[in-house]
Amino acid sequence: MAMNNTLSSLCAIPGDAAGWLRGRVSALRRFAGADHPYVYLSGSALSLAALLVYLCSRRYGFFLSRTALAWGALALCGLFCLVSLAALVSKLRLKRRYRSQSRFCAPAARRAARYASYVVWAVAALVAADRLHVLSQVVREVTAMDSNPSPFFQAMVYMFYNSRALFLRGLWTTLRLAFFGTIFGFLLAVGLVFLRIQTPNKRDRDHVKFVKILCSRFAALYATVIRGTPMMLQAFIIYYAGFSLFTAHTDLSVTEINNVWSFFIAGLTTVSLNSAAYLSEVLRGGVESIDAGQTEAARSLGMSPWMTMMKVVFPQALKNSIPAIGNEMIINIKDSSVLNCIGVVELMYAATSVAGIYYKNLPNYVSAAIIYLIMTCCISALLNYLSARLSLNTYRGVPSSN
Repeated sequence: MAMNNTLSSLCAIPGDAAGWLRGRVSALRRFAGADHPYVYLSGSALSLAALLVYLCSRRYGFFLSRTALAWGALALCGLFCLVSLAALVSKLRLKRRYRSQSRFCAPAARRAARYASYVVWAVAALVAADRLHVLSQVVREVTAMDSNPSPFFQAMVYMFYNSRALFLRGLWTTLRLAFFGTIFGFLLAVGLVFLRIQTPNKRDRDHVKFVKILCSRFAALYATVIRGTPMMLQAFIIYYAGFSLFTAHTDLSVTEINNVWSFFIAGLTTVSLNSAAYLSEVLRGGVESIDAGQTEAARSLGMSPWMTMMKVVFPQALKNSIPAIGNEMIINIKDSSVLNCIGVVELMYAATSVAGIYYKNLPNYVSAAIIYLIMTCCISALLNYLSARLSLNTYRGVPSSN
């Protein structure tokens, strides 16, 4: 029953996306139309950002140039900053009496500040559009060059564009490693957690008690060893151990062995075994968090221990563990970067290869960092949305590595 409810909730998520989006837009509209003191803070921050970006720019686009209209719009931003500064001085002087005695908190002043903030938002939008227009022009110019330019941003764009096939291959490999590694690791973790929770009771015979203790100790030892060693070292051991097995028991050449026991398969095996250790502890915590009264109630209804686990305990533990399983996938996206040590052509390997081709390291690593950040933030946002729909605890932000 619990498993069916979980699946029903997951299936209902796409249909509720439009309603969720409408709710967020409505909340944003109410916030923008309210006369609250935060108008001074947000408006001054946008004004300063627009002024700094515009004044520090050496190149202007189609939307803004050094015209009277542009200078007038930026002058309004500067005036808003001065008013906000005066409001800050008033708040520091009046302290707790600021809301009741300051003129900046009067209804008319708040309303005027809100209308002025709309102008500031419009100016900031024009400045952002101007920068995007200039950026598109720079990108078109760089992609048409025949040699690698010297400026940092232009060099980053040039190398990424000319090596986009290698970056896309590394990105695809990273996503496959993270996704399938998490799936296979979860399947292995299910078996490990069932071994870990085996506890002998008085009704068991001696050989049954021995087997249960052995299974529990094996699962605990596996989790301890994998969690206590770095993934890079595990990748070396797994790849060279498999290579040695093929060398000792077959007559295949090195090339033929690499076709069978490829770098990608060795890396996927490493990620799967590593994820299994962490997810087994996650699932074990989920199982132990279920109230013991539910197990006793299921047993009193005549369910066997196996049926109680599969029908009552484990579906609830799985639902509670969904955020941690998603976090493990995000962690695998980042930690798969260490697999370049055995030759897996993932994103980090691609960035290092391009850096070796053009003899420029920093721009390529910044490009890789941006791609990693986009991947992890998108999957983290999706994970938080799913957790919210399932009424689970969500983690705001990108999880750290294991």
